[in-house]
Amino acid sequence: MPLRLHIDTDCGVDDALALAMLARSPDAVEIASVSAVFGNTYVDQAAANARGVLRLAGCGAEVYIGAGSGLAKRRVERMRPAHGVDGLNGAGFSQRWKLPELDHGHGVSLLAYCARRKLTGLFLGPLTNLAQGLLEDPGAFRGWRPTVMAGAFAIDGMAAGGADFNSWSDAEALARVLGAGVMPRLVPLDVTSRVTLTLEAMAAGATACGTPLSARLNRAIGPYAAFHRQAWGIEGCHPHDVVAAVSLIAPELYTFEPARLRVNIDGAAMGRLQRVEGEPNAEVCVAVQAPAVEALILERLFCAAEVARRQA
Repeated sequence: MPLRLHIDTDCGVDDALALAMLARSPDAVEIASVSAVFGNTYVDQAAANARGVLRLAGCGAEVYIGAGSGLAKRRVERMRPAHGVDGLNGAGFSQRWKLPELDHGHGVSLLAYCARRKLTGLFLGPLTNLAQGLLEDPGAFRGWRPTVMAGAFAIDGMAAGGADFNSWSDAEALARVLGAGVMPRLVPLDVTSRVTLTLEAMAAGATACGTPLSARLNRAIGPYAAFHRQAWGIEGCHPHDVVAAVSLIAPELYTFEPARLRVNIDGAAMGRLQRVEGEPNAEVCVAVQAPAVEALILERLFCAAEVARRQA
C-alpha cells in the first residue's frame, strides 16, 4: 500500500525534482497535501512552484501557503544563488492561482491532522510550519517521525558558519522540533552530497520522457549545476531534497541511527547541529547506497519504465 504523504517545501530546484519524482511514483506514495514555506524563494512563489510541478505531473493534491519568515522574523533572502528569484532559475510557475493559507481555514492544525492520521511527513525546507503547528497542538506530534532534509556534521554547508541552509534559515524552529517530542529522521548534507546527477543524464532523461514538466525541470537545473561547479567543483549537482525523498521509497538503501541533537540558535555557528549525550531526540542518516539512489532517481523522475514500454 502506498505511503500517504504530506510534503512541506520551499520549492526550489531540488524540491521540484523531489515533488516530480514522488508524483510519478504512485505505486510507492500518495501525496495527500502540501504546504509551502519560505526558503529557496519567497513563500507565495514556493507554493506556486509546488502546485505547478504537481499539476504537470498529474497530481491534484492541495497546496497551502505557510510561513513567510522564520520564528525570529529575521530578514528573508529573496534570491538564492542556485535557485534564482523565482526558485526555479526563471522556469518558475505563475502565481495567478489564489492558494489557501495554512493558518486560515484549516489552520496550522492541518499538520496536526496529518500527524494524528499517521500520514508520513516530508520536510524539505525550514521547519517553521511544523514549529508553529507544535504551538497549537503539541500532543498531535508526539513520536511522529517525519523525514527532514537538514543537518551538516562532518562537512560544511553553504550557509554562514557551515550550517545547511534549512537549519540556518530557522534554527529556532528546528530547536523547537527537537525539544518537543517529535522524532525527526534527518537526512543531512553528509549523505545527500554523496549522490550526484549529471547534466548529461538529466538531459537524456528529459528527452526520453518528452513531457513539458521534464523539459522545464531540465531548464531549471542548468544554473543549479553551475552553482555546484563553482562551489564544489563537481560536474552535475547534488539533488539534496530528492535524496531525502528517495529514503521513503527505498528505505533499504539508507542507514539511520538514533542520536541526540542540539542546534545552535545564535552566533557565528547558527543552525549548526551537534551530537550530544542523552536520550535520542532524532534519527540521523549516516550511510546511503549512492549509485542505487542515483539510478532510482533517474528512473522514477523520467518514468524510464514507461518510456521503455512505449519504445518497445
